[in-house]
Amino acid sequence: MKNDINYDVNSIKRRKKQKRIIKKIKIVTFLVVILLIGAFAGIKYFNKEKEVAKEKNQVSNTFTTNNSTTSKENEQASKNGTDSKDDKKENNKDEKIVMTVDDIWNKKDGEKIAFLTFDDGPSPHTPKILDILEQYKIKATFFVLGTSAKNFPEYLKKEVELGHSIGNHTYNHKIRYSGAYTPDEFVKDVRRCDNAIKEVLGQDFKTNLVRFPGGSFNHKSYERNLLASGFKHIDWNVENGDARRLNVPKDELVKNVKDEIGNHKHVVILMHDSSTKSTTVEALPEIIEFLKSQGFKFGVVSQEN
Repeated sequence: MKNDINYDVNSIKRRKKQKRIIKKIKIVTFLVVILLIGAFAGIKYFNKEKEVAKEKNQVSNTFTTNNSTTSKENEQASKNGTDSKDDKKENNKDEKIVMTVDDIWNKKDGEKIAFLTFDDGPSPHTPKILDILEQYKIKATFFVLGTSAKNFPEYLKKEVELGHSIGNHTYNHKIRYSGAYTPDEFVKDVRRCDNAIKEVLGQDFKTNLVRFPGGSFNHKSYERNLLASGFKHIDWNVENGDARRLNVPKDELVKNVKDEIGNHKHVVILMHDSSTKSTTVEALPEIIEFLKSQGFKFGVVSQEN
């Protein structure tokens, strides 16, 4: 009996010991698995970082090589007296056709050049006109009224900022060249507009370009007085017809330009930038597309004549 009891006690002790050993083995196994997983993840992360660093190095080397190549090309171009790549990019970006009044009318270069001109502005429509011109990368010539310059100074500044040419359209836009509005009074009106433009753009701003309200046709004494005062005027040889009445339909404006182009090589197109000329804005893209289809480049009238 005593031996049986001792056997049972020893048996229980052995089982407990076995359980403890098994538990320890499980714990050790679990820890080993955790360590292996951690080690594997660490190796993977290290390799990934190594690859990223390698890629960055390759990009850096490529960039350095390109810069070095461009620099060498520019240096070689400089030695050869030719434009470097950077210069060519800049020249293409800034290329703009500028012609004096005399060259527009008298130069027989055979080139088809269109001069888009807008009278009476700035106006509430000016931002839309500028957006369209910017979309097509075209510069135009704006003949500014003194009163409009005072009413919309920011739009006038924007025209200059975007590289457009500015002309003088008098201060008050009088179109009856007779009576008290003598040639001397006309020049005073032009000078007053010039002062209004300078009040917005600064006293250093200069333009001697003028357009007569209604055109200079048959106003010879006024022309002579203007020229003697240091200004130069320009009329037009094509018009979209937006001054003929209010709200001329867009299609009619486009047709007018198409009909009047004829065989002209240098075309100076009269349009208006005023609050009552919304269809002029609507017609502008089609007019530009037509001129492009006919092989015209675009230029501006010089501010220095």
